[in-house]
Amino acid sequence: MFVDAHCHLHEFSEEEVERFSKEFYIVAVSDDYESSLKTIELASSFPNIIPCVGIHPWEVKNVSNDEVERIIRLVAKKDIICLGEIGLDKLFTPQTFERQLEVFKSFISLASEQDLIVNVHAAGAWREVFELVTEFSMKRVIFHWYTGPLNLLKRVVERGYYITVNPAVKIQKKLRSVLKQVDIHYMLTESDGPYKYRGLFLAPPMVRELVEYISQVRGISTEDLRETVLGNFKRLFKVSIN
Repeated sequence: MFVDAHCHLHEFSEEEVERFSKEFYIVAVSDDYESSLKTIELASSFPNIIPCVGIHPWEVKNVSNDEVERIIRLVAKKDIICLGEIGLDKLFTPQTFERQLEVFKSFISLASEQDLIVNVHAAGAWREVFELVTEFSMKRVIFHWYTGPLNLLKRVVERGYYITVNPAVKIQKKLRSVLKQVDIHYMLTESDGPYKYRGLFLAPPMVRELVEYISQVRGISTEDLRETVLGNFKRLFKVSIN
């Protein structure tokens, strides 16, 4: 089994999800209330899926405080252990940054109180997100598709937080620099599928190739890397896997 620690499963067909769930442990993130409901439904229908609920920072302009509260209520109602995709984005949507902050703080306050995992988006706002999760004494954080500063990466790992590496590492220089430096015991693999990036169509099956690529770059066997990532996943999500 492989690990896809950040995937928008609600955007795939049920046939695809069924196929993916036989080969991957998938952390399924959501974008808003409706997609959160769909993610929960998929996790109840197929094995090996951990559902995350939340509001993507790109979507905050369309979201009321009532919708935020409805998602928060889902956490207790459905025994949710992970919030995502949540966070801040100063790169693509700087115009809504103040609203992003309001929504993000609502979610990380809840996560801190209930020891939830947060699966965060931080494009252009890596330091701001790091400072906030630190301020809120967050214990379990995933920095999705980390391409932030390398000196901040060291602090991220020292706090016991995790980053994900994406199949785009093959063509994204900044992500390759991160891959070469990160402690692999704080690294997870992801697809961020379904997403098109510079000619790549990202989806869970690409994680297989990603593991092979990482093993070559880091000089360890594919099987050892796969087992390390699986161990990281088990440790973070506190799950037992045979």
